[in-house]
Amino acid sequence: MLREDDMAGGVRAVRRPWRALVQRGLQPVVVVLCCAFASNAFAQRPPLERPNAAATIVERLPRGYAALESAKQQPPVVQAAALLSAAAATGDARLATRAESLLPTTRADANHLDVLRLRAFAAQHRHAFSDAARMLDAVAARAPRDGETRLALAQLHLVQGRLDLARRDCATLVLGIDAQDGMLCIASVALRRGDLAQAANAADQWLAQPSTDAGTLRYVLVMRGEIAARARDPAADAWFRKALVLSPGDVRTRSAYARYLRASGRHREVVALVGTAPATETLALQQALSATASNDPRAAAMTRMLADRFARAHAIGVQPELRDEAEFKLAQHDPAGALALAQRNFATQRDWEDVDLLLRTATAARQPEALVPLRQWAAAQSLPIAVPR
Repeated sequence: MLREDDMAGGVRAVRRPWRALVQRGLQPVVVVLCCAFASNAFAQRPPLERPNAAATIVERLPRGYAALESAKQQPPVVQAAALLSAAAATGDARLATRAESLLPTTRADANHLDVLRLRAFAAQHRHAFSDAARMLDAVAARAPRDGETRLALAQLHLVQGRLDLARRDCATLVLGIDAQDGMLCIASVALRRGDLAQAANAADQWLAQPSTDAGTLRYVLVMRGEIAARARDPAADAWFRKALVLSPGDVRTRSAYARYLRASGRHREVVALVGTAPATETLALQQALSATASNDPRAAAMTRMLADRFARAHAIGVQPELRDEAEFKLAQHDPAGALALAQRNFATQRDWEDVDLLLRTATAARQPEALVPLRQWAAAQSLPIAVPR
């Protein structure tokens, strides 16, 4: 079962190509976290199918998997870096689970900075945010000039709803480590706070500087699209399309664009965007909801397929993405069930989408008391969120 890390801003690519590790040994490989988003991928298995012929296609894998074949003969840490890079691009958390199993566990090797970074990324995929933060804190303590790790911490703190800690990380970046990553950090925090003008200004400043990192450029373009979408700026479409040009199959980009199109009522475009490519639950959900809204004749089949995927996940003891399942239950007229999942989700993830989901499910279930934790958190973080009583 494919999943995507769809958290606040998603997962940024591994900055240094894993292939470079082959000749350098254990050199710094930086995985910058955000998310997931979605964004938030647990280790999941594909739906169980019993093929009735040898030629039956059980599953179509996203682009990028073939490149992993060349890493099989490399050292375990190199393989792990390649798997995590592919997990970020495809949204397949099974790759992250495999990567984590390859990482060394002996005391000396397990504490190597590269291994800690990779473990932190894998922990994020499991929603073990506290573990990920602990490992990144250890890296930052030993490598205080590592701006990418500090930015990763800021983005992880945003996912957890700790804007106070994220602002501290941004200040550290801007004042003493890396002003460019500092701009990116400021944009992320401003977007989370709802200060869209500051977020756009910081992101535009970053984009105005030359960059050779295609992964980070795509990430910032998606963020810029999200800023424009929140501001109801029609330019959002252009930002998302620029990001898609850089990486047409990237699940984070497609998911963010699909959410924007659906919110804009452009449901047929969502169905076409997702297409028949291997879809994470997030993409499959966006497609099914848009197909229903646009009276697409395939809507019923898409909805049944998604319900079946959720049911099969539960049957093998796997919890699907809480945000996705809650959204699905809400669409299936089960507000109480949706609210229960949204509450569990809010306990660990407090991005804008998570807050919005909790508000909508509590309203639909007519349970305003469920919003007390949201009200308390918003007050503690000085967030301008209107919480009904």
